[in-house]
Amino acid sequence: MVEIKSAVFLLMFIVFVYGNFIIFQKFFMIKKPNGNNNPVDALHWAKDFRKGLWFLDFAATTSPLLGLLGTVIGLIIAFQELGKKGVSGAGEISAAIGLALVATAIGIALSLWFYLWFKFFNSKIQEKKEDIKSKILMEVLNEQT
Repeated sequence: MVEIKSAVFLLMFIVFVYGNFIIFQKFFMIKKPNGNNNPVDALHWAKDFRKGLWFLDFAATTSPLLGLLGTVIGLIIAFQELGKKGVSGAGEISAAIGLALVATAIGIALSLWFYLWFKFFNSKIQEKKEDIKSKILMEVLNEQT
């Protein structure tokens, strides 16, 4: 059981590292000059920018579940120890339960972190799409006049 709990925390750490790698990569991709004059270049930028964002959505969705899994496993371990040793002190069981709840807190924090970045990057894509639409509309209107 302890190995499973360690595996859950390791998985949460991997999600954290890879998710932040994507955030770092996308954040600097926003700053990169892109073909503002050509709508086709802007569409290619939006398509390339969207790659990898699925993981931020996945991480935001699954992080609380991983945290809850860690908590449940931690509680199972705590109650198994309580069953073996008996009630020798409230401090031991309270510490074990407190440590188990840390997994839920980490999962919720990760979820909020990735969700905020996912929404931020999606808003940048929407802004770019709106720019593309307005450029195309302006080109069509200029051609008609």
